[in-house]
Amino acid sequence: MSRVTGRLSRRTESLSNRGFRGGKIAPHRAMIGLEVSWTLVIDLVALPAIFSTVMFLCLDPLMEQWRSFFMAVQRPLDLTGVVATRVVDLGIAATAVPYFTASAEWPTVVQLQWGWLVVLLLALAGSTLRGRLTPFAYLFRALSVLQLTSQLYFTFASPPFSYGLPEYINGLLVCGVVILLLAPFLVAFTFHIFDFQLWQKCAMALLLLGHLAVLLPLQATVHTWIIQRCSLLALPILFLVFGVLLDVFVYVALYGWGMSWRSGGPLDSVDRRPPASAARTLNRARPTPSSVRAITPSFGAPTIPSRTLGGRDGANA
Repeated sequence: MSRVTGRLSRRTESLSNRGFRGGKIAPHRAMIGLEVSWTLVIDLVALPAIFSTVMFLCLDPLMEQWRSFFMAVQRPLDLTGVVATRVVDLGIAATAVPYFTASAEWPTVVQLQWGWLVVLLLALAGSTLRGRLTPFAYLFRALSVLQLTSQLYFTFASPPFSYGLPEYINGLLVCGVVILLLAPFLVAFTFHIFDFQLWQKCAMALLLLGHLAVLLPLQATVHTWIIQRCSLLALPILFLVFGVLLDVFVYVALYGWGMSWRSGGPLDSVDRRPPASAARTLNRARPTPSSVRAITPSFGAPTIPSRTLGGRDGANA
């Protein structure tokens, strides 16, 4: 490195992107921008428009599948009410979104006591977990604060609750339908802008749409069953943490997996394999503490006499 400019020299610059095994450390594709071209414009506009159009045309058959699923699980789960539908106007057309009409009661004194116990357990778990479990500690702390807020409200407020269970489930599913129609554009503006092949971009959109199409009715069914069993006390935490936020985390997980794919494109063609010299070095036996005399000297090993500052032996001094 130059002492004047602070820049790396030619010799050290070539070594700055080498790993400890000698392989080349390629820059992450998220740090490399693509030039604006007609191909990129097609990926950002044409592909998401096609996926949204196909999803829009498949909404009615998909809603029928959701309705059949709700009717199949209603009796085994002992859910009250019926499976109703709500016609949602999507602008150029409308679709009938099914939902449960099960009702949930105001929490009783016993349910409030169990809720306080849940708050205590979440707070204790959030304050005791350490090390690798620290992320779970933060999650439990957040859940305890949210449940504490719900406990305080239902303790001092009086019925009725302004947000019923049927309205909540219907709103959750309607929001899910809107997410299904807008998800391709989310994928386009966050994933298609990177150097991936066409089939990989289509695969990411299909994975997200397929996952959400199955997750949304299962999510609504689980929420209905829990809130009906545990009263409206469980509605706030399910809505804030395990509602739309969970649907967003689905794409975050798929996005993180997709960004690890090798595209084979011009920006991903860097050879990360270690050179031949490094490979030969790796084949050698690694030194152990017993094989290095400087670490564990033996009685028969030669010693270097110590010298003073004046250059004389320590024994003569």
